[in-house]
Amino acid sequence: MEDTPKSLNLVLIGRTGAGLSGNTILGQQAFISKESSKSVTQEVSVQSVTFGDLSVNVYDTPGLYDTDINEETIQQTLEKFLQTCKSGPCVFLLVIKADKFTEKEKEIVEKIEKRLGEKHLKKTWILFTKGDELDEENMTIQEFLDDTEPLKKLVQKYDQRYHVFNNKAKECTGQVRNLLIKILKSYCDTLEDVPEILNQNPLKRKSYKDIKPDAPADSLSSRRIVLLGKSGVGKSAAGNIILGEKPFKSTRSASSVTSECLVQCNTVSGRSVSVIDTPGFFDTQMEQGELAVKIAKSVYISSPGPHAFLIVLRVIDRYTEQEQQIPQHIEWMFGQEVVKYSIILFTHGDQLEGESVDEFIKENSKLGDLVGQCGGRYHVLDNKDENNRDQVNDLLQKIDTMIEQNGGGHYSNQMYEDAQSFRREAEEQRQREERKQDETVRAENDPERSEQKKEADTSSGFKRFFHKYQHYFKLAAVVIGISRNPNDS
Repeated sequence: MEDTPKSLNLVLIGRTGAGLSGNTILGQQAFISKESSKSVTQEVSVQSVTFGDLSVNVYDTPGLYDTDINEETIQQTLEKFLQTCKSGPCVFLLVIKADKFTEKEKEIVEKIEKRLGEKHLKKTWILFTKGDELDEENMTIQEFLDDTEPLKKLVQKYDQRYHVFNNKAKECTGQVRNLLIKILKSYCDTLEDVPEILNQNPLKRKSYKDIKPDAPADSLSSRRIVLLGKSGVGKSAAGNIILGEKPFKSTRSASSVTSECLVQCNTVSGRSVSVIDTPGFFDTQMEQGELAVKIAKSVYISSPGPHAFLIVLRVIDRYTEQEQQIPQHIEWMFGQEVVKYSIILFTHGDQLEGESVDEFIKENSKLGDLVGQCGGRYHVLDNKDENNRDQVNDLLQKIDTMIEQNGGGHYSNQMYEDAQSFRREAEEQRQREERKQDETVRAENDPERSEQKKEADTSSGFKRFFHKYQHYFKLAAVVIGISRNPNDS
């Protein structure tokens, strides 16, 4: 299987004077850029920027398609790009101003398409510039396309591969990251050498009636809960409050205490509850490979699928664009429609000091957007009243209501079902090997050694699962890395 890209090549092409510049992507004035009817960029130039572990190389081109440059020079330039792009995926960004689409511009686009050829057109995105002018007119890109029939048809021809840049935005990293994530998603979907199972979209959510029956021990009242959030928000402490005991290590610290994915179980209000604690996936400085393994582990130990994903936030924290991206990230990590099984869990609710949580959410637009993405579902834990079981029972009731709204049962997809199969096979193999041993010999075995053998068998199942789905987990790690600030890795 083709490995996860460590670099991405973006080649900017389009008409001279159409805002053909990678400065927005780079976050700095690296290329000469100004409005002109003549080409500003005379030679191909390249600049790079890093998002997490992903190196993004941006190629600024001369206005090849509306100048007097001869055909031979154009072809040589294209060949140069294609040779360079062997170091990673190569994507062409066809830069078009979000304005009237004239006959002259239409001719230029047709010329570009002819010269790139069908193979490279499948890797071409339309990049609309001057999105700020649409904002000033209070117009969305969809409304603009509906009013501009030629561009609407062009976008349809490119299978909706387009993105909009606000070139006047002071903070451009969000719109750039969203572009990169879109490109990576498309890259993943179009790979030709991934296993057949991955072409069947194993991340697609399965409805309750299509889910394979769980193991007999998994009763209808049992609950599997996955805790997600940045480092230091109180995931482990929340897990301890839910379970009514303290199996997870928890300290007051802004840094992550949990470095591994852990699962702990207890009987809560007469039902079996399993809580899966995870490292701070969204702000981690882990290497890409290590992060991919730990994401996979969180899937493996929560199979056949969680009943709830709790996105943990502290009420006293400032909510940023990074928190708004969490729903998008968890869909990359766990599968489509996981937000339908997600609840925002506020910790340290005692620090609201009497303020209504509804008012608190209304006062923070970014937080309101995040809660909205999770269907308006949220819950508040009072960490100073950790023995208050009413707040835990209320949370479990909200999870029950969410499950009912989703048609019953836990979240699942093909990936989760495969994880469960690998776990079951590993356990059955361990049991078969134990039965082969003489009863007397087994009775004399060191219990610690027996436990180590069990962990080794579990590890073998996980290795098989990770091998099958490593491509997805590595891409998820890349996407999370993109969300860090450029050059902070």
